[in-house]
Amino acid sequence: MADLPPSRRAEISRWSDPRDRQRSLLGSRLLALGLHRLGCPAEVLATLRHPPQSRPTLDLPVDFSVSHCDGRIVCALSTCGPVGVDVEALGALMAQDFHLYLNAAERVWAGRSARRFYAVWTRKEAVAKAAGSGGLRDVARVDTSPATGLCELDGGLWRTLPVPVGRGHVAHLALADGTGEVTLRRVSRQALERGGAPTAAPCLP
Repeated sequence: MADLPPSRRAEISRWSDPRDRQRSLLGSRLLALGLHRLGCPAEVLATLRHPPQSRPTLDLPVDFSVSHCDGRIVCALSTCGPVGVDVEALGALMAQDFHLYLNAAERVWAGRSARRFYAVWTRKEAVAKAAGSGGLRDVARVDTSPATGLCELDGGLWRTLPVPVGRGHVAHLALADGTGEVTLRRVSRQALERGGAPTAAPCLP
């Protein structure tokens, strides 16, 4: 908490669910660890701002996105342009339950597979975050079914990549089309809590 700006500390302290507080703080620790790997000073986290109806920002030329759910926290950082990430715990929801948010092609592809539904959903959320959009109406406008294999939002194309988060979860990363190499690193909860360093994982193509 001490690394965060006073306004953010006050906001988190008002949350009634201790699990939400813990996940948010671990997400901030994960962000700080990523910033450290980029060579940013430790005190930069104090510039973190959470504007209403907008994505968080830092006083740095670094774009970032944090997402968490029961059992997983993911953080994406980019010095090459906008980035978004979303993670969801695999549940029983299916595409047929979301006619307002998935188009016909997406519903056909997902069929009655819960995993495919969450794959579509996390791609949509990641793109909406990368584009700076928010809310379910923006998620609904993301089209994950263009023939190019890219996602589309308001005429802009986005590349999405799956993030390996285990069989019980689904996650995707969204980047501006043409963005370069992506490196993934895993960090255990224990390492985060004691401020340890991440373990290297293979790069994605």
